[in-house]
Amino acid sequence: MYDMRAPGKGASQASAGVLCPYIEATSGSPLLALGARSLSMWDDWVAAVLARSSRSFHYARTGTLEVAFGDAGGSHLQQSAAWLAAEGVAHEWLDRAALKDFEPQASALATSGLYIAGHAHVDVPALVAALMSAARQHGATCETPTEIIHIEQKSDVVHVRVGDPASSRPLEVDHVVIAAGSWSRRVRVAGAPVFPVRPVRGQLLHLAWTDAALPRRSVWGPRCYTVPWPDGTVLVGATVEDVGFDERSTVDGVRGLMDAVSELLPAAARASLRSVRVGLRPATADQLPLLGPLKDHPRITLAAGHYRNGILLAPYTADVVTRMILDKERDPLLALTRPDRTSLSNIPPG
Repeated sequence: MYDMRAPGKGASQASAGVLCPYIEATSGSPLLALGARSLSMWDDWVAAVLARSSRSFHYARTGTLEVAFGDAGGSHLQQSAAWLAAEGVAHEWLDRAALKDFEPQASALATSGLYIAGHAHVDVPALVAALMSAARQHGATCETPTEIIHIEQKSDVVHVRVGDPASSRPLEVDHVVIAAGSWSRRVRVAGAPVFPVRPVRGQLLHLAWTDAALPRRSVWGPRCYTVPWPDGTVLVGATVEDVGFDERSTVDGVRGLMDAVSELLPAAARASLRSVRVGLRPATADQLPLLGPLKDHPRITLAAGHYRNGILLAPYTADVVTRMILDKERDPLLALTRPDRTSLSNIPPG
């Protein structure tokens, strides 16, 4: 494995680790099909990673609570509840009184809530460390900081050039998986167009709770979401900023998240700011990943452009890529994510 940064230092460092396809996606959408499939794989995937790694990580299915303010927000949640019922997804509608009992930390101004029990969350930095531990224990190597600059398939061999152009060294391999996130455009494949991925900045707050009980689960509002952790801290996410490769934290971004979380969970106004995390999410025009073999280069697989759902889709991505390379199996959902789909045409060339 070659990584231009240390593992987990791309979009993962700005991930709150919430696994919630029934909030992130809409009824009947391709993203919902992918997200629901991957969510169903998480319990077994976690068990497999822990069995193969010397590192542990926090993972819990405590569900999510989405909170509404006013009639418009309540109507939106009622619509969500209706399609969740049609999909057979377990959920609970909460009026104002029930919401106060269910989550005492929620704002008294909240008018209703929607609880989805099957959603989960995971400690992303610890998960990445466990995955790297498992990979190394099973023979994988990682060179970092190292960048692949050029790839070319010739017959059944893939030629790879690693490093800067002046001192790059050639390699010959059986198969290449490109998972370069927001930097995927920098990886050039002979005979293939530039990969249509762009960076979208996300800022995330890490708060230390003080004189109030932690929220009991991940709470979502109109302007932010929160994730409580066993160590007494809460993550607050996240901004969505189309600012190119600018990875700075900003006063405006931090202030907006602080205002939003204080509105959602009033006790947050008394919390202390432990840190600000920033990462660049790899986005595509239709917000679906680029996942699958390149059309004219079957030994080169792309796994990028997961945008806000990279952690949610990790088990599915790992499974379909592994089965495709080792067992020559094509998962039916890969038809939604093929890298050459026409819905990507409105991304400008890079």
